[in-house]
Amino acid sequence: MTQHATESHGPAAARGAPPLILGWVISRFARWYDERPVAGDACLAGLLLLAFVLPSDLSSEGDVLVGLAFSIALVATVPFRRRAPVAVFATVSVLCLAQLAVLDNIVAGDVVALIAVYTVVAYGPAGRIGAAATACAVVGAVLAAARWNERADSPAWLEIAASTVVSVLLAATLGAWRRSRRAEHDALQERNRLLAQERDQQAAVGAALERARIARELHDVVAHSLSVMVVQADGAAASAEQRPAAAAATLRTIGDTGREALVQMRSLLGVLREESGPNGEALAPQPGTAQLDALVEQVVSAGLPARLSVEGPARPLAATLDLTIYRLTQEALTNVLKHAGPVSRVDVVLRYRDDAVELLLRDDGRGAQVASDGRGQGLAGMRERVDVHAGTLAAGPRDEGGFEVHAVLPT
Repeated sequence: MTQHATESHGPAAARGAPPLILGWVISRFARWYDERPVAGDACLAGLLLLAFVLPSDLSSEGDVLVGLAFSIALVATVPFRRRAPVAVFATVSVLCLAQLAVLDNIVAGDVVALIAVYTVVAYGPAGRIGAAATACAVVGAVLAAARWNERADSPAWLEIAASTVVSVLLAATLGAWRRSRRAEHDALQERNRLLAQERDQQAAVGAALERARIARELHDVVAHSLSVMVVQADGAAASAEQRPAAAAATLRTIGDTGREALVQMRSLLGVLREESGPNGEALAPQPGTAQLDALVEQVVSAGLPARLSVEGPARPLAATLDLTIYRLTQEALTNVLKHAGPVSRVDVVLRYRDDAVELLLRDDGRGAQVASDGRGQGLAGMRERVDVHAGTLAAGPRDEGGFEVHAVLPT
């Protein structure tokens, strides 16, 4: 049974192979013909000349050489019809008028007039040129029927004129159909181009936003940790000779701070790479409000008299909002360390409201701190983080002295 099925399937496949091959050949030829208008139409002109014009004109009556010359001249315009459709139509029209004056019979090359009408409608400039060319061709068809018929009032003249006019109108209709198909194809190509451009723009915007987010994260981690380490290193250097034990403790704190910065950096890079830890363990999550106590203790160990207070019932927050509050606090404390000068009090207040979370950080320093890293990225990064959550941020010197940062983030 299996052998019989195989044998019956083989001939069917063999019968289906030629149409597939023929379709592939036709599609390849059509693509080549569209991409090379002059070469493709030159092949068309050669086919017309060898298969239709020469056999018909050489066997016709009348002045064979003059008729053949007109046919060859008409066919010679075909290779340029798509490159210059209006010029080709004008040339064909002039040749046909000259033929009306010289010859007493139609020639095989007159079929090029129909090709010229089709081409000027399909490939010519948009507007009335196609309609004008069709009208001229109709008039020429009527004149030819009258010129080459012995009795213009006979029914045969009407039949010849009608058939010629119908042929012209059919060529113009085919040209209009071809033009509409080209317009649809061009519109589709333009739509695809716009979609690809929009996709590239969206990718570029997404990449820019991602770079900005990474820059903020790196700035917050590195700037805060380095600021704490610089302050502690200065303190350790000042007390190294007289209080070596305190200096040693400070150095250990510097090491702990550096290791914590490395852990956060590794966590950030791990999220970007979607990796696990070196031993296969899951990387630590991004910090949030639960780590604010440790953050404040870290700056306290660096000598900053900071104090954290939480107002209102604490509740779980979205991960991005939780991280934003932590980074805002981290950046604000870093700016106090770097710019506030001597301070006696730094208050960090986290206030839970029904519809928002407020973060307030104020100090009593010199009130001239600049929330940046020298290029404006500190305050700019804070504003970017707040804008993501449609919140508000106010940062500036206080009237009674010191500096204040106030952020409101809707929940």
